[in-house]
Amino acid sequence: MRVFDGEKLLFQATTQGLSAVTASKFSPDGRWLLNIADGSGYVQLWDVKKGERIKTFLAPFARIVNADFTPDSQHVLLNFPGVPYQPSENPYNQASFWNLAPLQRVTNLNIFSGSGQSRYFQGGYDRSVSFSADGTRMVFASSGGYGRSGAASVWNAKTGTHLATISRLPYPKGAAQTGGAGAMDARLSPDGQRVLVRYVDGRLAEYDANTGHLLKVRGTVADTGTALEQFAREGR
Repeated sequence: MRVFDGEKLLFQATTQGLSAVTASKFSPDGRWLLNIADGSGYVQLWDVKKGERIKTFLAPFARIVNADFTPDSQHVLLNFPGVPYQPSENPYNQASFWNLAPLQRVTNLNIFSGSGQSRYFQGGYDRSVSFSADGTRMVFASSGGYGRSGAASVWNAKTGTHLATISRLPYPKGAAQTGGAGAMDARLSPDGQRVLVRYVDGRLAEYDANTGHLLKVRGTVADTGTALEQFAREGR
């Protein structure tokens, strides 16, 4: 691995036995580097200024869906625990929120409903994250895969505290489907007070990010991606 500042080589390094990096991400302030090895089950954290590997996080599975820095460069998100877990725990349900300096695990990033065999995801970091423009909050849209409800959830990006869960959107009256549409994507308003969610059926709905209370259903638009990005920039 070689890390450059423009054409200037900052440092180069090798880690014996770990050579399957599929993506690299720098923290917004440039201090930290994440090397993600999707398919090999690990994430490396590097201190760019010192040219030192701080930690290799080993996942209990090969798939690394994602790893992200918060906008303030103070925390990192992983889609696995990153620490040893008890045999009774399910490592697939333990996305985690880490403080970087000093490096320590703060909390998990999943919300569940039910109990025992019927326990399922109600929201959490299992695919992607979007931050409010002021960097104070983050929103996750669950993948809707096996064991996941397709909910969205809002969190404090400074502390990792869960703020609100946004459930499936009921289908219109008379629709053939039942159970409600699952969330596919979401964006926060610039101040983090509202969230716009795109559902699998193409509808957009706006919520209070503090309570998860539905403010209005916007219906469908021709370009939901543009609508989400405009909401993140302008709050409308």
